Amino acid sequence: MIGRRTLLAAAPALIGGPRAMAMSKDLAVRGSQAYSESAMVMSVSPDGSSALTLRFCRFPVEGFTWLWCHLLHDGELYAFVRHDLPCGAERLAGAPRAEYRAPPADALLSRDGRGPGLTEVKLSAALPFHHSRSAPQGPGSSPGRFDGVFRPTHALGAQVLQGRDEVYGTFRAEIEVGGRRFVHEGPAKFHEQRQEAPRFEQPFCYSWLAGDGLAATTLLIKPGATGGWWIDGTEAPLADMTIDPPGQDRQVAWRVRDGRVLPGRVEALVRYTIPVYDRLWNGSFVRGVCDGRPIVGVVNDWTTQPDIYAAARLRAAQP
Repeated sequence: MIGRRTLLAAAPALIGGPRAMAMSKDLAVRGSQAYSESAMVMSVSPDGSSALTLRFCRFPVEGFTWLWCHLLHDGELYAFVRHDLPCGAERLAGAPRAEYRAPPADALLSRDGRGPGLTEVKLSAALPFHHSRSAPQGPGSSPGRFDGVFRPTHALGAQVLQGRDEVYGTFRAEIEVGGRRFVHEGPAKFHEQRQEAPRFEQPFCYSWLAGDGLAATTLLIKPGATGGWWIDGTEAPLADMTIDPPGQDRQVAWRVRDGRVLPGRVEALVRYTIPVYDRLWNGSFVRGVCDGRPIVGVVNDWTTQPDIYAAARLRAAQP
């Protein structure tokens, strides 16, 4: 295990050194059952013209932080990914207030309250982005920055995963990237996850979707689907779902516990990848429909065996 002091001493090279860029440190935490925690805000404008994500994933035992940040504006994607930033031994996810940072990278996710008691999340970053949909780990040549605030409206009651909080709301940010300045506003979601199971080991399809009077967080895994929809003020937990494998245009059917099947479709505004271990994580900002009503959001896939999409179709076909 690499010590925290060693990582801190090497931090300037981790940010800018070409040798460091070629060395993927995320294999050091592959399969780890030590405590880890992540926090993230994601948002898409109602017209799909802009979107943003900022995610910290901390491994306090191993001493690593993963930092992901993606900005979308008029079809152009800017990405920053690092898996070798330092991490202290403290645990943030259980605290009433928390500040997620990974210096020397200039990024911050600061929250007041947690779970249903969340009151505000402030985000900021000034990072060297890649102007790419398949950005490698390491700094790029397109500087960008933003400052924004997530304001919660309500928390998801249906559990997606044990130890995970999901909170819906709105997000507004002033952004500068690619030589352009713009204001992003739209529906958004915050989540915070605490776990001791290995990350990115089993296949999954995760989505957050939102529209006028609608919000959903869904997770499709091998045994079935978890999460649910919030529809006009009433929560509808999922019983199961089907979705096409990763692609530009995907048909979806969400079956909720009261027996209804909500038909839907999602179309990628942009698809992108993140290198994780020796594979690629597949992300997408999307727009589409749920039961005839417009939605925007994200659909992210980690594809490995078994085939969770085929298994879901088989379950749906059974009487």
